[in-house]
Amino acid sequence: MQWGSRNRRRPGRPRRAGPARETVVALKGSQEWKAWLDGFADHCRLGLADTIEQSLLSYAKEREYGGPPKR
Repeated sequence: MQWGSRNRRRPGRPRRAGPARETVVALKGSQEWKAWLDGFADHCRLGLADTIEQSLLSYAKEREYGGPPKR
């Protein structure tokens, strides 16, 4: 492979198969609200996205709403 080649492999995460994913939700809030959410995620030992996803799953189940498809 030559150094100037356009087909050279770039470092980073490999592309995933299937359709591209898109941003679904973006939340804005105060610094205090963000600190509360970060604290809750730490308490659950999860990242923010997983904390929100599990919270939504629990709420949907409580409301007798079907589960979501795979993210």
